[in-house]
Amino acid sequence: MFGLGGWILHAQWRAREDARLALVEAANAYECLLAAPPADMLPVDELVKGREVFASTCVACHGALGLGVPGLGRNLVESDFVAMQSDEQLQGFLIKGRPEARPVAMPPRGGRDDLTDQDLGFLVMYLRGLQDPRRMPELPALAVSTQPMVEQAAAALEAAGGDAELAEYIASGDRIFHTACVACHGRGGTGIAGNGKALASNSFIQSLDDDALLDFIKKGRTPTDPKNTTGIQMPPKGGNPAMSDDDILDVIAYLRTLQPKAAASASTN
Repeated sequence: MFGLGGWILHAQWRAREDARLALVEAANAYECLLAAPPADMLPVDELVKGREVFASTCVACHGALGLGVPGLGRNLVESDFVAMQSDEQLQGFLIKGRPEARPVAMPPRGGRDDLTDQDLGFLVMYLRGLQDPRRMPELPALAVSTQPMVEQAAAALEAAGGDAELAEYIASGDRIFHTACVACHGRGGTGIAGNGKALASNSFIQSLDDDALLDFIKKGRTPTDPKNTTGIQMPPKGGNPAMSDDDILDVIAYLRTLQPKAAASASTN
């Protein structure tokens, strides 16, 4: 039988061994997921809702397929972290985010405070399908709304001084910004600490005319660019290669409304 000293040594060894095994399990969670028999097929309706949240919130940092964007978001498909979390744990993580993450912060609710806990639950379900395609049923084509919300249209008309055509561009840019750009730059362009700069009252935006700003957004800015003061990558087209020049110009029209009126009008002359 063990004496007291023997039991202490055994307990210390057991604690170290348990910690080692936990690290091994965490490092192989994704591989173990695929090696095991698949869990139940996921429900189509909830997956569709989760995909909509992913497409409007996560794509800019994590890519259209969830495979990550270098310098921005990690690969979520092959993520051991995602695989080892329970649904409740992963939903809780999305609610809290990881503001201290580097090189780019993971904001609470992906930078969208309008997302409900239920929305994030749908997102968790979609992530499960991305990680294990055996559970992913065939989904209908992604329906992307191109219509601004009523509130966006009303705000755009006011910002345009009643000019209906300009208001249409601004409202479209508002909608695009709050799907493609919000995760990094925050609602209303207020910025997210440790991630994207504030774009409201932004001297850089004010210094460029629309053509120059279009060219900048299309090219982006690498972390090694001497003019990059954050060390965070600004991906071409905000990480959404599907954005057309007209889409970007609409975003620029919206960004002009976030600047002091004198600066916004001077930059477009």
